[in-house]
Amino acid sequence: MPEETLRAGASLSNITPALGSALSGSFHPRYAEDVEDDLHARALVLDNGEKRLALVVCDLICLPRKAVDAAKARIAERCGIPPEAVMISCTHTHSGPATCGLLGTDEVPGYLDFAVPRIADAVERACRRLAPARVAWGAGCEPGLVFNRRYRMKDGSVRMNPGYLHPDLVGPVGPTDPEVGALFVETLEGRPIAVLANYALHYVGGAPGTSVSADYFARFGQALQRMRGESFVVLLGNGCCGDVNNCNYRGPAPTPAYRWERADRAANLLAAEVMKVWQRCSFRQEVALDCRLEEVTAAVRQPDAETLAKARAMPPKPVSDMDRDELYLREALIMTQEPPEVRTPVQALRVGDLGIAALSGEIFCQFGLDIKAASRFETTMVIELANDYTGYIPTLAAFEEGGYETWLARSSKLEPAAGPRMAETAIRLLAELRPA
Repeated sequence: MPEETLRAGASLSNITPALGSALSGSFHPRYAEDVEDDLHARALVLDNGEKRLALVVCDLICLPRKAVDAAKARIAERCGIPPEAVMISCTHTHSGPATCGLLGTDEVPGYLDFAVPRIADAVERACRRLAPARVAWGAGCEPGLVFNRRYRMKDGSVRMNPGYLHPDLVGPVGPTDPEVGALFVETLEGRPIAVLANYALHYVGGAPGTSVSADYFARFGQALQRMRGESFVVLLGNGCCGDVNNCNYRGPAPTPAYRWERADRAANLLAAEVMKVWQRCSFRQEVALDCRLEEVTAAVRQPDAETLAKARAMPPKPVSDMDRDELYLREALIMTQEPPEVRTPVQALRVGDLGIAALSGEIFCQFGLDIKAASRFETTMVIELANDYTGYIPTLAAFEEGGYETWLARSSKLEPAAGPRMAETAIRLLAELRPA
């Protein structure tokens, strides 16, 4: 086999938490009483003889930097892949364990100690499975599943998730990104090894509040394998969807026939679009692989004096009994313990004429569109919640409009300039990988 011929391997590790674990994604903790479907870390490794890349997508709401760095250190030690060549992202399922403290939910003790080695194990097994491979990439479009969740109201305010057919609703204030990008990896005989897809849609939901679930992201993988009639590893990296969800508030509320109908619908429609792209692709055995990673510094916002005074005057109360306003006052006190600034990675990866930008946090959709528009690659994916967790990353306009995603807390703490800075860095790194 020529040295430059591509090799690929894929694997997954089960990272389902124990029953009783706190589940993240709500103002107050919910506790796991059942498992609707297991959570996994899904890994794809590509090697062209000169460079080796590892891409991992975890069925988790987020991963803090400490966990990502620990997993990358283990991967470097056991697989020889440097941290800048490893991307670890999360799907943002709201039916998974609390991997860090957010609003009224605290981190599940010991969960990251359990999950980090298993994330690294997925990469190590993928490395052990490296075999001659061919790849293709492309993009399709599925506009019917994505809706900007921030709406202008008749009084001029901007509200997240205002409710179906709200009488004061004017219209959405931000865009959506209907593009679905995909990287297909097959054996030289055409048997699928893995698919990495990318779509900008928040979780869909459907599980009871006390059930663990990988949400529509895993159901997409099941649907794609069912359509193909074969078993392989499917990774769905979430795109820039900090202000995008699956709810069309300008129409009537959906009435699903069963709990997971909406998630199944999203998974099936998206898988069908990816299958169409797959059938049109041209495969190649020799591709350039490369990567860049750069740290971006952003200031951490702090509460004003009036808010702090209210927070300090708040009478003691169990977190479970706090209302929304009280939880945010609690967050204000926590924010005073945060460092004045953070350094967070922005990463760019190249697979032939496919470019992948990876940013931390819940990135507003406009940033993803801007990165794609500036990219010189034939196909560009932008994956959020990668390599760190930095909360919501709204646009400058969104900070002026206000709304949930801008309210100061650990889930939204960086300065308004953070988003533009991250996007500009991603654009520059992609340009370095694909010169004009």
